[in-house]
Amino acid sequence: MGFLTRAAVLAAAASAVAATVAVATAEPHLRARAFHARGAAAGDIKATFDKFSAALGDDNGSGPPARDGRRSINWDADGVPFDMPGDFFNTAVPRGAVFHAKGGEFRVSNPPPVQHIVDNRFTSLNKKLAVQLKPFSAPRLFTPLRDNVVEVRFEVPGKRGAKATTAGFGAVLLDVDRKDVTSLAYYDVHGRRLAKVAAPAKAGGLSFVGLVFNKPVVAYVRMTLGNAKVTDRDEGHRDVVVADDFVYGEPVRA
Repeated sequence: MGFLTRAAVLAAAASAVAATVAVATAEPHLRARAFHARGAAAGDIKATFDKFSAALGDDNGSGPPARDGRRSINWDADGVPFDMPGDFFNTAVPRGAVFHAKGGEFRVSNPPPVQHIVDNRFTSLNKKLAVQLKPFSAPRLFTPLRDNVVEVRFEVPGKRGAKATTAGFGAVLLDVDRKDVTSLAYYDVHGRRLAKVAAPAKAGGLSFVGLVFNKPVVAYVRMTLGNAKVTDRDEGHRDVVVADDFVYGEPVRA
C-alpha cells in the first residue's frame, strides 16, 4: 500500500518525546507528530502523555459534540462494567469511541464490589500476568478478551452510528516485552492506512505511543496488543499486553 509512514518509533526513557512525521498519503499536506515514551512507573511517561493531550486541546469530558478539543478514557469510573459492551463509551458514556474485536468481548479490571466480581488487574483471567501490571491511572485496566487486536472506531459523541474522524489517538500500554510487536495503525474513512507506529518496549513497565495529525482524518485505529490474548501464558515468544488510558481528538462528523 502507498499509505504507510516511514516513521519509526524510537524508545524513549522517562522523558517527553515528540517528532514531526511526514505521512505519505494521497493528500500531500497531511502531517503527523509522533509521541512515545516508556518507563518503570507512571511518572516516567506522564510528561509525554500530558504533552500529547495538550496538543489535542482541552478535555471535553462527556459533554456534547464540540468542534475541537479532546476526549479521554481512563476506565476508572465505578459505572464501567467488568464485561464492557463495545459501544459503552458512546452510549452509556458519550465519548465517541466504539470498540470492535474478535468475539466482541472486552474486560475492564477491578470492578467495584457492587458488581460482585473478584478481579485485581485481571487476576480472574491471568494470575501470572496480573503481578506484572502497573496501572498508569489506578486501578482499572482494559483488554479485549478473545484476541489481541482491537479497533477503536470513532462516532460523533452521543450520536450512535454517526461516523466521525479524529485528529489523533494515543494509548498507555502495559508490559510491552517485545520490540516492534505492539503497534497502533491509523486508517481514514476509506480504510486506507495512514500510518503505523510501534510502542516502545518496557517489560513490566509502561509505554505510551500516539500520533497527532494536522487535521481530523482518522476514522479508526487498529491496536495490536502484543502477540497473544490476555488469557494466554506470558512467556517465551508470547507477549501479553493490556491497556490503560486512551486520549484522542474530538470526534467530528465524517
